[in-house]
Amino acid sequence: MIAFENVTYDYPGVTALRDVTLSLDHATTTALIGPSGCGKSTLIKIAVGLLIPSRGQVRIGEQALESAHLAALRHRIGYVIQSGGLFPHLTARENVTLCARHLRRPAPWIAERFQALAELVRLPGDLLDRYPGQLSGGQRQRVSVMRALMLDPDVLLLDEPLGALDPMVRHELQQDLRALFDRLRKTVVLVTHDLAEAAFFSDSIVLMREGRIVQRGTHADLQRAPADAFVRAFLAAQQPLPPLHD
Repeated sequence: MIAFENVTYDYPGVTALRDVTLSLDHATTTALIGPSGCGKSTLIKIAVGLLIPSRGQVRIGEQALESAHLAALRHRIGYVIQSGGLFPHLTARENVTLCARHLRRPAPWIAERFQALAELVRLPGDLLDRYPGQLSGGQRQRVSVMRALMLDPDVLLLDEPLGALDPMVRHELQQDLRALFDRLRKTVVLVTHDLAEAAFFSDSIVLMREGRIVQRGTHADLQRAPADAFVRAFLAAQQPLPPLHD
């Protein structure tokens, strides 16, 4: 459903991605993980067309992600960022329906789709006409997920969507998002720093370092057969602290 073919991306003086080739199947969830600066967020931005590869190509289905038809392809991609990215001067309802209204979708279709998504993400109706500043962090992220799903995209990209939430809210939203992924059966790509979160959500984990893919597999694959010393060190650093003793 989405494929990166020999993708390289150069910022001024820095190569963020180096010859990345990665294919992600329909109805699977893939977690991109690695240390800060490894290239995972750059890969997501390239997938949604916010950045154009210096070399290589991205395909959504059979269609290359190129500037000539970028706008149409973006309608097939939902995108959620850590802060939510909601417009503060628009209500939750206006944020979610903005693109559909811009595309002049029929009002009955917009209303029906909006209501279905509100039920899907479990957002109470009395919150839907509030502004982002009147919502909690978890509620804002639910609105962001609704907005990403409004046009029923084939691909859903999430760039550390839970990183800024407190642990209890994060745990609740993790449970709801996994149930959502299972129900929708879309191609999902999730960026996270947390290996436990990657294992919880994903069918496959892609561990990156310095713009390259170091290893791909399940959490068990990485633990059972780490590809190199970096993978072993990364896994060790993600281990929970030992319990305190009186």
